[in-house]
Amino acid sequence: MLFISFITFIGSESLVAQIQIPAKIQKSIQPNQLPKGVTVPANLLKKDIDLSAAEIKFSIVSVKDRFNGTVKIEGVVKNVGRGNYTSGANQQTVLLYEEVPGLSPKLVASRNFQNVPVNGTVSVSFTRNWRTADEFPPNYTVMVVYDPDIYIDGNDQNNDANSANNRITKPGSAINSLNWKR
Repeated sequence: MLFISFITFIGSESLVAQIQIPAKIQKSIQPNQLPKGVTVPANLLKKDIDLSAAEIKFSIVSVKDRFNGTVKIEGVVKNVGRGNYTSGANQQTVLLYEEVPGLSPKLVASRNFQNVPVNGTVSVSFTRNWRTADEFPPNYTVMVVYDPDIYIDGNDQNNDANSANNRITKPGSAINSLNWKR
């Protein structure tokens, strides 16, 4: 007979339970593999706390003519994890950069923030004049940055589990495809 043991901790005590597996089922058991037809809900695979540079939005504020106007560029950071992000003031910032080809990136907007609930967002934006006729429009990058000591500050509620999604870039040429009709 095959037995599977489980240990459950309740407070400072542990309970051990054994489950007897029938012989005809034992043949189909594969360690570290889910049975056919069994899926793990996606939200169980999410890390506990994960702030993500989620999107960059472009919108037209005003139109002078079909080639000129004012646009708004907005960067959005979202808590895509399963836990609330709870932190101290001035330990994290959202940055929005404009990257003109051939020049160094220029910081155009920033916002300090503190706490972000699950699915909550933090936005940063700026407006600027825009010419659709410009041959090389800038790209825009939004990123979330942390105080260098954030992982050793003794607060596990502000440790980002996935730093790979803390930055995204979007080409400004997408602004030219917005509806420029007056």
